[in-house]
Amino acid sequence: MQIILRNFKVFIFLFFLSLNFNIYSRAHIRGTFLSEEDAEKKSLELGCKGVHKNQDKWMPCKNEKELHIYLRK
Repeated sequence: MQIILRNFKVFIFLFFLSLNFNIYSRAHIRGTFLSEEDAEKKSLELGCKGVHKNQDKWMPCKNEKELHIYLRK
């Protein structure tokens, strides 16, 4: 019985972890653009200011933390 309970706890933990990851990844995908101009347009739509670059993609808002706050509204 203890093994079943332990496995159930692990399952629940992994389930909620995957939900959180999915929310993060969807927000990240919706916030990346190939051009700086597109990121600036999205920044205006979201209500945040500025853009930033993440590797080879442009993202709205001054940083990623702020972007995720606006994308989840």
